[in-house]
Amino acid sequence: MPEFDSDALLLHAINSQTQTKIQRAKIFLQLLSNGHIFVDWSDLPKHQNSRQCVIHYKSLNTNRSLSLCVSRKTKDAVIEKVQAGHLYDIHVCTVDELNRVLSSSEHAQIQTVASNEAPLLRVTKSTPDFIVLEWEQSKLVKLLDIEMYKLRINGAAKVLLPPTENKFIMNDGQFGKRYIFELEMYRKDGKTISSIPVMINWPGVTLPKREAFINGSKELIISWENPTSIHDGNVESYTVYIYDSEKKLLSEIGPNPPECRQVWIQDLPKGVYFHVLEMKLANSKKSILSKPMKMECGNESTKPILTCSYTDANQEKQLIDMAYLVTNLRDNAETKRLSERCENQLMKILSTLTNLTDSIHVNLNIELKSNDNTPKSYHLIVDGKESSASIPGTITNLPFELPRRDKPYELAVLLTPALYGTKSKTILVEASRHFSFFCAHFSQQRSTRSCSYLETLPYEKQQPRPVHQGIMKPSKMMTEIQVYDFNKNEILSLPSPGESRRFSIILFYVAQCIPSRVHLNYLSKYASTYPSQYNFISINCNRNDIDGLKELTESFTNVQCYTDFSSEDFEYEEKNNETPVHEILSIAGVPLYFILNFSGNFGSLNYPAVISTSSLGHVVWRGRLCTPDQTKYDAAMDHIIAEVSQMPCSAENCDLCSIDESHIETQLTNVDKNLQSILLQQMKSYENKNRKVESLNRTRRTVSMNQQSIRINDN
Repeated sequence: MPEFDSDALLLHAINSQTQTKIQRAKIFLQLLSNGHIFVDWSDLPKHQNSRQCVIHYKSLNTNRSLSLCVSRKTKDAVIEKVQAGHLYDIHVCTVDELNRVLSSSEHAQIQTVASNEAPLLRVTKSTPDFIVLEWEQSKLVKLLDIEMYKLRINGAAKVLLPPTENKFIMNDGQFGKRYIFELEMYRKDGKTISSIPVMINWPGVTLPKREAFINGSKELIISWENPTSIHDGNVESYTVYIYDSEKKLLSEIGPNPPECRQVWIQDLPKGVYFHVLEMKLANSKKSILSKPMKMECGNESTKPILTCSYTDANQEKQLIDMAYLVTNLRDNAETKRLSERCENQLMKILSTLTNLTDSIHVNLNIELKSNDNTPKSYHLIVDGKESSASIPGTITNLPFELPRRDKPYELAVLLTPALYGTKSKTILVEASRHFSFFCAHFSQQRSTRSCSYLETLPYEKQQPRPVHQGIMKPSKMMTEIQVYDFNKNEILSLPSPGESRRFSIILFYVAQCIPSRVHLNYLSKYASTYPSQYNFISINCNRNDIDGLKELTESFTNVQCYTDFSSEDFEYEEKNNETPVHEILSIAGVPLYFILNFSGNFGSLNYPAVISTSSLGHVVWRGRLCTPDQTKYDAAMDHIIAEVSQMPCSAENCDLCSIDESHIETQLTNVDKNLQSILLQQMKSYENKNRKVESLNRTRRTVSMNQQSIRINDN
């Protein structure tokens, strides 16, 4: 059975064009007593054209992929070339003579057992200057039995160490480069045992976001935000370099103190310039330089401003508002009768929504604060791709149509000619196919991009109140979990009492989920209003690329951002959480909120007196928020915090304050009338459309009949 150290064969197969529909089947994995992996793909369909079966397995610890080829008649095999303590992702496919995939199994994962005698290797500290590796000797191995250690970095032997050593400091790494550390223990009896590999990106410092804009006449302002990246708390100074259009250095402004966030440059002649920001790290020999940013200095700015507004085709916005209202009523209904009535009404609304048009209509508004009379034009950029068609610079309002899909669109406009070359900020345009605010990804195990609430609702109806909405009576101590702070590059335990004893608002989310991303923005904006009153925490609950999570949350300066999984960088973190966090906390979907009380004052909430002296956090509220916009979100969050604090609600026109049985009955009656009116309008529109089609068809048939009649009369 030939084995390949790369997945080139499989990649060639996947990328090859084939007319055969790829079928998928279940795969069965079993860990044998000798450490090998048994793979069974009996359910994989057979094909007459199949040449062989290919088992593709990848170590998620080292990202190393291998392929094992077996006979097309084989339905099971044993993978022997595996390493102890690694998590493997495995799937099987059949290929033809041209290496085209004919059928493929689903992906499955299995963990091999680590050797009890292997040393435990960890990264205990990481900075831009050095990384500290430490290891623990197994209790089953005596020091006298060890001959030496060999440290491997990215597969190559780096250094030999005596058996008495338990620490190594590496100080010659490169920013952002990924390193895989593995410690081999050589015993005097000739036996060699390897540790579980540890993978980490060499810590670096990402420069804060910066902007350059014109203030008044011939005054340039360059500003940047607070740094939020890995280990950037110790900033010694900032320096700004100004270059002319030929990239010759004109001025060096600095070094400036670490508190500096703006540089104002006056009397700068009109023209094109470049600026570079340098951040010098304290207690380090290293400085970080940004990429040159182009800017134009003149009497006014040429950066276009792009905004977007939706047009409500087919009363879709009205239906979505009704869906939010009814869902909120259902979550707060106290009787089964009202809850079932809300569900029935909700199903009618959602079914109506799914029958709407497959496109959305938006109005793009373009604003340019410039008095320059030079002819200009715009080019629309959709998802990073620039349109070849130009938009006249006189256009300020552009109607636009986009196909519906499961993720938002990223839109921007580019101002031309090349003298300007200025692009607006990118805006997100939501284009979800269905109403969506909550997804049961964990329980239904489907794609995180399937955010339709129409699919989530039937699952919820099978569960006994899977989403608790309201105060916990009595309070529940939150189970300690290990999370990874991907900005500070360290692991910590939650809950923690924090610097002050106050409420902690925790949002659990999935990075690829559209409702989750919406609520991340809601939470961030709400946190900016109360930065010192509460602790705001977000926890991503699935495997994600750490760099992608940093990019997603880099603007959330008032929210502590963690993730439950980071197995590529810290394998031992997941071992501390033997059960996924969503199972520990009974999370049935996202986005979901927990409120923890660190105040120590639980008496008013009828909690036992013994708990009042505890420093641990107690879950005092658990649930989801069904809000269509930021204003409703802020009002709902104010109401919940007031409810938890046993204080009067301060939100004006609060929807949650007035919810009782009589209110729900009245609201459902009004919703039913409005829905019937919308359905009647759609029915009339459909009938009018059919009349036009029938009239057109009747005309065509009449012509045909006349011709037929003439031929008959001629005969």
